[in-house]
Amino acid sequence: MKRLDIGIASYGASEKLARAVASIREMSSGDFRLFVIDNPGPDPATRRMIAELAVADDRIVPVFLERNVGYAGAVNEFLRLALTEPGWSHLAYCDNDVVIRTPGWDPMLCAHLDRHPQIGMIFPNGGAYPIPRADFIEVMWGIGFCWVASRKALTEVGPFDAELGHQEEADYCLRLRMAGYVCAAAPEVQVQHEARSTNDPASRERINAGVVRFVDKWNRYFCGGTQGYHSPNVLRWEDWPPNALYLEDYWRRHPKTQGLNDAPEEIAIDGMAYDLIRVPRFRHYYRGRVI
Repeated sequence: MKRLDIGIASYGASEKLARAVASIREMSSGDFRLFVIDNPGPDPATRRMIAELAVADDRIVPVFLERNVGYAGAVNEFLRLALTEPGWSHLAYCDNDVVIRTPGWDPMLCAHLDRHPQIGMIFPNGGAYPIPRADFIEVMWGIGFCWVASRKALTEVGPFDAELGHQEEADYCLRLRMAGYVCAAAPEVQVQHEARSTNDPASRERINAGVVRFVDKWNRYFCGGTQGYHSPNVLRWEDWPPNALYLEDYWRRHPKTQGLNDAPEEIAIDGMAYDLIRVPRFRHYYRGRVI
């Protein structure tokens, strides 16, 4: 395994950041360089601590931003810096409130990318709608507090969408699939995520607004400029074509949906024969609609 570039997006919370950095240093078994991308916050002690960490360990590279560019902006700054040096290994990202629990997490995740060039991004713990492949687990998306991504895939797909405000990793997983890559999960690698800021009621308005922007973006892409989150016939995440094709594979393999549409009911309308098929949906979605 070549040296791994790791990035952390930082904003305050110096104690959590110190724990995250300590767990990276303790649990990483490969050579790495750690970029700490710090958005300016109200507490100057955070930057002093980051500077002290860099003095104690020359693998730590502090990047002090002049203005707060948010989470996605900080991730993009890490990608910009790390991708300028070709020939290094894959890129990894960790939130500032994670604790890595699995020794050797870095070569374990990178090994999947090395063996399977079709994997663009891999997540620890697990992911949504897992499909067992020959020797890895494909997922539709993973939670973005920790991931490792292929340098080639990142270069092809480009930076994170910094206009969303939430759902950035789900957005990126969709873009990876559209570019011909798959996403994967490695449950053998465990990373703990505090997620206090995500669960903070004060963050809900920002999160909800990000979800609306995310749905607006892709509905307008797939369905035209008049369609968005509040449209009466909005297409949800599961219906966007790259996701729908993935979910068809997932449901076809699921033991509870075996033979789901092997013998659909046939009806005739205006002299044309149609099959009535069943579609797995979350409860209450699409009631009264033709799918």
